[in-house]
Amino acid sequence: MSNGKTHVYFDTDVFHRVGRTFANQGLSDELRERIIVSPITFLEALSHLTLKSNAAILAEIQAIHNWVNPKSAGLLPWPTEAIARIGFQLKPKPDDFMDRIEKTINLCLATDSAEDFRESADKLKNAMDKIKTSSAERFQQLVEMQRKEPIIGEKFSEVWISGTAKRVGADPTARPIAEVVSALSAYHEFEENRLREAANNQQYKTDKNDILDSEQLVYLGSPELRFLVCDGGYFARIKKSPQVAHIRRASVDELDTPAKVESLLREIVG
Repeated sequence: MSNGKTHVYFDTDVFHRVGRTFANQGLSDELRERIIVSPITFLEALSHLTLKSNAAILAEIQAIHNWVNPKSAGLLPWPTEAIARIGFQLKPKPDDFMDRIEKTINLCLATDSAEDFRESADKLKNAMDKIKTSSAERFQQLVEMQRKEPIIGEKFSEVWISGTAKRVGADPTARPIAEVVSALSAYHEFEENRLREAANNQQYKTDKNDILDSEQLVYLGSPELRFLVCDGGYFARIKKSPQVAHIRRASVDELDTPAKVESLLREIVG
């Protein structure tokens, strides 16, 4: 995904904070090339921007240019493609969804019209809402199964791999369970603990943001990637996976000046 070099991708909070920090100056070219963009993060950020004034939208888009090169920004694949490749060693079938995302992202970065931006961002937001709704429905089915008869340990892995394989068009038996779990260990552990928490809470209602949070973890199956976050929730649900070592939680203070951000990024990418 990232040509063997260590790269870092951000959660949405870090994305916004770095944008504000570099509103008036640029990140060094050396570090720009080590940032790779998660499509989930970008879509969430675009969605947030649509709630702002036209002037604020254009200011934030311009700020993105200061720390990502819009002409050569690296973009991670959609999570289903990453799961297929990393978890099941499968080349995904052609899908125009990611092409549409890339085109819209490029349009949004290049635009000088807030209205054009809103129109493009709204189309992607609607597509994302459908995906989140579908994922929420699948998870709710798992919650009901868990309440009737707990699925933990190896049984959870079997159910999880079966559902995940179906989602990405893979054969769930094509690779040993232990190998799939190991390749996607952070994602697997987060989902198992999320399911347990939801099933134990009779008032639980599916949190669609949780779905997005878990999807960010699939990329950690690529050993050269690091995930920079502000959200500490990942560490509450991931205790055993060795991939948790590739998640770095940043404090607000570490992101409030360009010098601090550059120092942090150098620490992460080496």
